[in-house]
Amino acid sequence: MKSTLKLKTIDDIEKELSIIITCEKKQKSDITLSQIFDFLAESIELSIQGVGYTTKRTTINKLLGKYKFAKLISTGHYTKANQIPGFPPKDLGDPESAQLRLKTSLTAFKLHSGPFADHPVFGELDKKQWEKIHGILASFLFGYIQLFGDEKLRFTKDRENKKDRNFSEKKQNHHQRKNEDKGESKPSGHNNRKWKNKKKAHYKGNRNQGGGPK
Repeated sequence: MKSTLKLKTIDDIEKELSIIITCEKKQKSDITLSQIFDFLAESIELSIQGVGYTTKRTTINKLLGKYKFAKLISTGHYTKANQIPGFPPKDLGDPESAQLRLKTSLTAFKLHSGPFADHPVFGELDKKQWEKIHGILASFLFGYIQLFGDEKLRFTKDRENKKDRNFSEKKQNHHQRKNEDKGESKPSGHNNRKWKNKKKAHYKGNRNQGGGPK
């Protein structure tokens, strides 16, 4: 399911998770909250705990993995043609435990400095690359949840206000740089004209210091 939600970092996932927990919600399909939370938690756990589990990858598979990774990052979301293998998992029927598992895995990822496991499709990834994968996966999975309530409305409004503030700041900085550039060019010419019109009071040989004939 394509989602308009864009989560780029682990912090973004944590913030969205806190909103999901707070808001009234319902599933958009027969996928349960425990399935969503468990699957995302498992993916994060495998990225930091699956070190040592490697499969032989041919040169073609490595190149193909890099291509698929670059394509996923450029689009920023999963599509029907690129669904997640193994999802949904079996419903364990305990959303609170799944929620706790997800929170724990997010914290563990932030504290983990390496090494990181190879992705089964994309191959070798570092922490930043894994973080992008988890963000895209979380956006995809959270797209199965429909939220209601004031908290979601406040979050959406705050996000829009942040975008407006960033746009205003960029615009203001752009105008400021333009004004500074103009300010640097004008004084030089202006001062040159002043210097030309100014009497040369201490010019050598000018005995009365530019005061004219006496």
